[in-house]
Amino acid sequence: MTRWFWLPVVLALAGCSASAPPVPVLGDAPAAGSGVAVSQEDGDAARSVVRLRVIAPSCNKEIEGTGFVYAPQRVVTAAHVVAGAIPVSPVVTTADGEVYEGRVVAFDPDADIAVLYVPKLPAPALRITPAPEPLLPIPGLSLADARMPGYPKGAKQLVTQPVEIERRIKAEGPNLYRDRQVTRVVLEFSAEVHAGVSGAPLILEDGAVAGMVFAAAKQQPDEGFALAGEELLPVTERAAKATKHVSTQRCDENE
Repeated sequence: MTRWFWLPVVLALAGCSASAPPVPVLGDAPAAGSGVAVSQEDGDAARSVVRLRVIAPSCNKEIEGTGFVYAPQRVVTAAHVVAGAIPVSPVVTTADGEVYEGRVVAFDPDADIAVLYVPKLPAPALRITPAPEPLLPIPGLSLADARMPGYPKGAKQLVTQPVEIERRIKAEGPNLYRDRQVTRVVLEFSAEVHAGVSGAPLILEDGAVAGMVFAAAKQQPDEGFALAGEELLPVTERAAKATKHVSTQRCDENE
């Protein structure tokens, strides 16, 4: 696995609105309904990937992001999507337009992972799996093909893109609040990456989720980063039956 020191070359991908200053994005986000809609062949993915909107009053932000169902009535997303959110604010919208209230039941600023409990959410669960590893260390050889369904900022319909997972990186760098150093297994992938897709899954050909999108390269709009599946599993497994609200601490002021 490549070892990499996390440099200031990534951009968190939650979309902010309200009276907050505009977040720099990698080009314009697709308009509502634009892009390639998830096809019937995507099956449960279309029903399991949801749009998130939360209110974080301490930094005067309304944040948009993506999440996906991994266990009954449990949605996983990036922690920076819900950081600083008030308990009653998370709104979860499915691909068919149904709206549900959620509450955060796990929040890990080191891993940048959060889990929401969404009562009555009927969507099926996607299976999280450890990310693929290279069979041979051949430069330029991708690890796997995948697809990335998500909700770019402003999109009302689910949009999916083909993704090429290029490599695994053992990334060392600051956590969400830049107050300690952490090491995480990260997947570098090629695809157009826009604000609002933080929390989107990378779905392999067998339907399993190999990673969750959390950042993009600042200077390369066709390069993104995802937390590997093995980074998600410790948090998601602990929260698979959680129902009690936990603190979302403070806003990600650097987002």
